[in-house]
Formats: sequence, C-alpha cells, structure tokens
Amino acid sequence: MNAFSKRLLGHQELQDRIRHSNDFLRKVRETLSTFHSGNLSEVCMFAVGSLGRCETGRKSDLDVFLLAHRESKLSDEHSITRLQEVQIFSDLIRLNEKLSLPSFSGDGRFLKIHEIDDLIKAAGDSSRDDNENLFTARLLLLLESKPLSNDGLYETAFKRVLDNYFRDGKGRRDFQPLFLLNDVLRYWRTLCLNYERDRTLQKSWWKKNLNLKFSRKLTVFSTVLAIVGEQVATTGEFMTFARSVPLERLAATLDRIGDEALVKSFEKLLDDYESFLAAKSYAELEAKKPEVIEEFRRKAETFGDFFIFALQSSKLKRSLVRYVLI
Repeated sequence: MNAFSKRLLGHQELQDRIRHSNDFLRKVRETLSTFHSGNLSEVCMFAVGSLGRCETGRKSDLDVFLLAHRESKLSDEHSITRLQEVQIFSDLIRLNEKLSLPSFSGDGRFLKIHEIDDLIKAAGDSSRDDNENLFTARLLLLLESKPLSNDGLYETAFKRVLDNYFRDGKGRRDFQPLFLLNDVLRYWRTLCLNYERDRTLQKSWWKKNLNLKFSRKLTVFSTVLAIVGEQVATTGEFMTFARSVPLERLAATLDRIGDEALVKSFEKLLDDYESFLAAKSYAELEAKKPEVIEEFRRKAETFGDFFIFALQSSKLKRSLVRYVLI
C-alpha cells in the first residue's frame, strides 16, 4: 500500500463521508430510474459539488448539469425542445422534493441543458464559454462529476471533451497537455474573480471564501498536481485518475511522486479538510463567530501551503511546474 493512499483509506471520518456519499448517489440514481418521463432518456445528468466530490454532509444539496446530443452534425437544431426541457426540469424538482433536498440555487436559473458539441466548440472561445456557462460545465464534468443517468452518454461526453484537449498529442509520448492545464488554471482564476464580484453582495461571504480555500482549491490543484506529477500524454491516462474524487486523485498522485517529506503535512491536510466539512454539516460556519472564522482561516492557509510544498518537490518535472507558475 502506498503511503498517501494508505493515510486516506485509514482516515475514518473521511471514509465514512465517502461511503455516505456513494450511498446517497445510489439513492439519487434509483429515484431517477423510477421516473417514467421519456424525456430523461434523451439527456445525461451528472452531479457536481459535494456529491461529485463524495463529501456530502447533513446540509448538502444537489448540484447537477445536463447534457444532450445534437440531432444532426449538419443542423443547428437542438435535440431537446423547450417543452421537453420544462418536463425534465420538472422531474428534477420532483427529485428534490422526493428526497427532501433543498431547492435548486438561484431559483433554478442555472438549470440548462447543454449540447455536447457546444462544450467542445466553445473551448478557446472565451466570450461564448463564459456567457453560456459552457466553460464551467466542461471543467466540472472533468474535475468533479458523477453520472446520475444515461451513463453511456456521460462516457461519450467525457471522452469527446478530453479528446479535444489531447488532439495534438496523437503518437507523441513527449506531449504535454498545456491546453488542458491552462483551462484548469483559468477555472481557478475564474472562481477567484467570481468571489471578488459577489462578496460585497452576500452576507455570508466568509463561507464562500472558505469554500474557495478548501473544496474549490482541492478540486483544482489535485488535478493540476496530477497533470504535472503523472506526466499525462493521452486521453486514457487522464481518464484513469479523473474517475477518482479529488482526495483520491491527490493521494494517488502523491504516491506516484513518492516524496515522503510530504506525508506528515498530508495527514494534517486530511484532518483539516474533514474539520471544515464537519463544520459545514453542523452549521458552525453559519454563526459567524470570530474565533471559528479565525480557526478555519488558519487551517485554510496551511491547506494552501501544502500544494505549494508539493509543487516545489524536486521529484516533479520542472517544465510543467514552470508553466503553472509563469
């Protein structure tokens, strides 16, 4: 057993959380399968957020994205009509009600069915990517998603999106996925910009800040470290670790890097992360107590420091680390 994966598997609280999340994931899938709306078979639905990362707690909600095929490559016609969209969104509302989950954020305004072709075509087109939320859908599909329905279409979408990032690497073992790495880093910067935009408008800005410094940072930089540490050259190699949740991805990458100097700080990272997730579950962050905020601010700094130390490891390929920094 490798040192870092062994630590993660031995962390009882985090393993309980992962098991609970997988049980909840099965429950959501089973509930969806009881709906007989034919429209649901036309799309694939995947979970992101806490369920996608397998870290659900007592107060977790359901964050979903939906994808569909275009009917014809020769047509601009969407595969889903507006009425079918309404029916699918109604099914999602029924799902929330049946499982006694919180309502969708933003009064459901983020619910949209994206075409797989659009996710791919918008890559590199920043104005369309941002305006239509395609960038977020594409990155979350790759970084923290779990399929809820239509697994075949989910697999197709996942592979087609990745193939686009690796299209210049066919037959090249020295290929470096800089296009993908750039988009992952761009996603992090987008999250930071969104926080700055929203923090003056939201009373609970400190919770958003901690989510950014813990969960969001883990999703992004476990992937950055995996790309740098695993020296990924093909779609298949990326898919191998992209299937795992961010904590597992991080542990497996650290095992591959093999820097024993990081073991103790990794153990602290696991403890601090579980402490943060537990505080969210039990609403400790809702009270805005200065001592609680200060405690997690300190833990967040240590959490971020871990990724700095990991990226400074002498066992990493300098050219990719240089690209991350410059």
